[in-house]
Amino acid sequence: MTQPKIPLWQRLFINRDYALLFWGRLVSQIGDGVHYFALTWLVLDLTGSGAALGTMLFASSLPAILLAPFTGVLADMWDRKTIVVWMDIIRGLVLLSLAGIYYAGHLTLPVLYVATILSSLCGVLFGPAISASIPGMVKKDELVRANALNNLSRSATGIIGPVAGALLLGAVGYFGVFLINGISFLLSALSEMFIRFPKVERQVDSVGGENHSIGRQFLGNLKDGFVYIWSNGGLRTIILFAVVLNFMASPVFSVIFPYFGKEVLQMEPQHYGFTQSSLPIGLLVGTFIIGLLTQKFPKDRLLAVGIVGQGIIVSLMSIIALPAVYQTMSPMAVLVSLVVPIFMLGVLNILVNVPFQVMLQETVPNHYRGRVFGLLDSMVQMLVPISMALFGVLVDVIAPFYFFLIMGFVSIVLGSAMGLSTNIRAMYDQPIEVTDGMEKHV
Repeated sequence: MTQPKIPLWQRLFINRDYALLFWGRLVSQIGDGVHYFALTWLVLDLTGSGAALGTMLFASSLPAILLAPFTGVLADMWDRKTIVVWMDIIRGLVLLSLAGIYYAGHLTLPVLYVATILSSLCGVLFGPAISASIPGMVKKDELVRANALNNLSRSATGIIGPVAGALLLGAVGYFGVFLINGISFLLSALSEMFIRFPKVERQVDSVGGENHSIGRQFLGNLKDGFVYIWSNGGLRTIILFAVVLNFMASPVFSVIFPYFGKEVLQMEPQHYGFTQSSLPIGLLVGTFIIGLLTQKFPKDRLLAVGIVGQGIIVSLMSIIALPAVYQTMSPMAVLVSLVVPIFMLGVLNILVNVPFQVMLQETVPNHYRGRVFGLLDSMVQMLVPISMALFGVLVDVIAPFYFFLIMGFVSIVLGSAMGLSTNIRAMYDQPIEVTDGMEKHV
């Protein structure tokens, strides 16, 4: 019997629901990339200060640290489709309001803080609901492909976002950037309305069950999420290393590098946009090779190699940050010397993220996923707001060279330690499946 021909869209995007999710996120992420580029440039235009940029990023990341554990619980208790759709609608309205305020001539740093915090709050609810839903939309053997497509989306938007941001900034100014970003979120919400999200089987919580108040159920679910993570030695070890890595890496690439590009190198917006786009191009290349690599090499080894490799590259980037080096180079030579290593950082980043995401999605049960993803995000990022504010102040008095050099050294040391960790190796070699609150090795 002749097998029915599978439509091209299904071969590319797995199924209807995942395809809608993919395109909805793609649209909003492009707008988000444009907005982030413009926001960074606007703050530096208004103040010329790394401290101001660091404070803005501190304000935007603080809600994620404080609320992510609780929003993960809500992703397990509430309807995930409702969360996803409404968070995009609210973000769209916030950014359209920001465009109106800018057009009226009343945009100030405090207004930017408020809009950024509101948008960040929506993102904190949005993230765990999406991450927890993907395994229910695709088959288990399609998880690597689904996560690779997620990284493909992130890569594509990262390539388009900074370049489009630079072009739009010159063509339509900040008003146009805010307007386009707001519309992109509303279009994303429209796409998500047609997605059939998997239903969550509600479990009896650790404080007693259905007759208890919503508050006690909430606290019980939160406690169960902590217990699940803490009982896994590999997760505990990865979280410890990731907290240190994110403390260093996040401000280096969110505060130090933009300051270095605009204030030290005095790059044109278009050139800076190209450097930003080289990272997602690397992510894109990594996305195409990760499936083959996970078949040939252990996932825990890819994790360690990816982190050590990134540390070596950042250490080499510190050479470009020496005044004796960049002052003797032409603008094009500087551009190339930054684009190539940042591209390699993107490739290596995929070796870390995709295998880890797949491992969690394969082993964490559906009714735990929102809590686990929310708690992991919160714990890994918990010190990032402090580092954003601290590095923003320090970059005004300390040369960027030192930040790149120290970050590279820390990544090499921690990546090597992760490669030698027996707890991490055991987590990948012997995954744990949780069924009805009980652990069993598989």
